[in-house]
Amino acid sequence: MLVKCRKCGNKVERSNAFKVVVGGKNTYYCNKDEYNEILKYRELKDTTYSYINNIFGYKVTNTSLYKEVNEIVDVFGYELLISYLNENESYLSSVMQGKDFPKEYGKIRYFAAILKNSLVDYENISDKNDKKYEKYIEYDLPEMKFKRKKNKRSLSEIETEVGGWL
Repeated sequence: MLVKCRKCGNKVERSNAFKVVVGGKNTYYCNKDEYNEILKYRELKDTTYSYINNIFGYKVTNTSLYKEVNEIVDVFGYELLISYLNENESYLSSVMQGKDFPKEYGKIRYFAAILKNSLVDYENISDKNDKKYEKYIEYDLPEMKFKRKKNKRSLSEIETEVGGWL
């Protein structure tokens, strides 16, 4: 009997699928690696929202936060976002606690704007040490065969050599 993988949606034979029991129901994945990817993704997501809740000082329940964070994650990814939140948690907390917003939606939008503007220029410190981020530039310069003349000439000599008086 075929079962559907929860991650990729492929049909897999039940005997070959990786089975996980969740809340009394069986869920199936193509293999254990796909299940581990889902767990890692959930962990990154939970870590991100715990940082955000710490920054706001309370658990944010407004659903607009999820929309804003998902847009940011689509562009930058959870790893970079978590790294930025970790390094700048005190700064972001002071900014968010220091301003008085009439509605929570405005506070969330302001926070998302800070993240969007800051993450563009942000470089993860651990990424700077990685060799994969080194840049190599190949260039091809023509070989110059210039030899300077030893004797000095006056401007009038140069003008006559080039084409006379202009």
